[in-house]
Amino acid sequence: MKRISLFLFFSTVLMLLQTNAFATIRRVNFVQSVSPVAGIDFANFQAAHDAAVNGDTIQLYPNTANFYTSGTISKKLVILGSGYFYNSYTTYADISNAGLQLIPGGINNGYRNSFTISTGSAGTVFQGVNGLGIGTIDIADSLNSITISRCRYVDIFFTNSGVCNNWLITQCYDVNVRQDGYAATYTGNRTITNLRIENTFNPVVSYYASGRQSPVGVNSGQFLNCIIGQSYSYLNNSVFIVQNCIDAFGYMGSNYYWSGLTNTIFINNLTTASATNNPIFTNPGSSGNIFNMATGSNSVFVGYPNNTSGSTTLYSSDAKWQLSTNSIAKGAGIIPGTTTATDCGMYGGTNPYKASGIPAVPAFYKLNAPSATAITSPYVLTFSVRGNN
Repeated sequence: MKRISLFLFFSTVLMLLQTNAFATIRRVNFVQSVSPVAGIDFANFQAAHDAAVNGDTIQLYPNTANFYTSGTISKKLVILGSGYFYNSYTTYADISNAGLQLIPGGINNGYRNSFTISTGSAGTVFQGVNGLGIGTIDIADSLNSITISRCRYVDIFFTNSGVCNNWLITQCYDVNVRQDGYAATYTGNRTITNLRIENTFNPVVSYYASGRQSPVGVNSGQFLNCIIGQSYSYLNNSVFIVQNCIDAFGYMGSNYYWSGLTNTIFINNLTTASATNNPIFTNPGSSGNIFNMATGSNSVFVGYPNNTSGSTTLYSSDAKWQLSTNSIAKGAGIIPGTTTATDCGMYGGTNPYKASGIPAVPAFYKLNAPSATAITSPYVLTFSVRGNN
C-alpha cells in the first residue's frame, strides 16, 4: 500500500489552490522538519521577491528568534504576516485572540520589517504584518494604489517619491504617515492624493511645512471610522475629511496637537473636547459632531478607561475599543455618500476593524488523522478550515 504523508497531502492542496489562482504562494522563514520546497521556501524576503511574478503572494512566518525582514518591492504582490496580539512577543501584557492560529514565536514589531516601494509595485497589498515600515525614497515615479490592512505599528515615510495616489490603510493598529525628507535637487511634484485611513486605531499624518520640502501639489486624504489617539497630526492645510471618528483624549481639533486644519472638514465625529474655539465646530462644511463626550465608567467603549476585573485583563488592546451596549457612538456616524447611519469608531462603517490583524486568508483550525502516514485503506482524514474575511 502506498504511504501518503500529511505534508504531501497539504502540499498537493496548496499546489491545486495555486494552480486555480494562477499565482504562487512563496514562504519566508517557514520552519518545519522536512526539506524546503524549491521555488516555494526562501530564507529571506528579497530572494522570495526576486523569484516572484506579479500577483504572487509572499507569506512571512514567525519564529522563536523574533524574526524580521526587509527588501525592495518592484512587483505587484500580496505580502502576508500572521497578525498580532497573540504570543509572548507582544510589547505589552495582553490576552490571546483565539481566532488566530497558534504559531510559535513572533515577527518583530516596531517598524523592523522595512520595505522600499519602487517602480512596478502599484497594487501591492500588505496584510497581517506586525511592525511594518515602508519607504518611498528618491523615486521620481508615481506609486499608486498600495493597500495596507490589518497591520500593527505601521510607519510610512514619503520623501522625493513623485505622485502617490489612492493609498488605502485600513483595519490597522498604530499608523504614522510622514511626508518629509527635503532634497533641493528634486523639483518634481510630490503630491499625495486620496490617502485613505479607515477603521484604524491611532492614525497620524504629517505633511510638513513647505519650507522643509521641495514643491508639492495639493495633498488630500481622510480619516474614516478611526479612534484618534494621543498623537500629533500636521496636515499643513491639506484638503482632509475626518468622519465617523472618536476622539477619547481631546486631541482632535486642538491647535496644539493638530495643526494646519484650515481645509479640514469634520463630519459626525465624537470628541471629549469642547466646541469653544474648536475647528471641529467652526470650520466650513463641518457638521454633526458631538462635543464634551464623557468616557468614564466605560460608557463609550467596553474596555476603556477600565479594562480589568480584579487582576484579570478583559479585552486585548484593540478589542477594548468596541462600543459598549448603550454607547453614544452607536448610530452616530453616516456612511459617506449616503444617508445611512453607522457606528462611529473603528468597529463601525462598511469595513469594521478585525481584532488582532487576522489575515483574510483561510486558516486550518482542526485536523484529525490516525497517523502521520496513510497505512490503511480507506485512510480517514478530517480537517476544518475557517474563512477570515
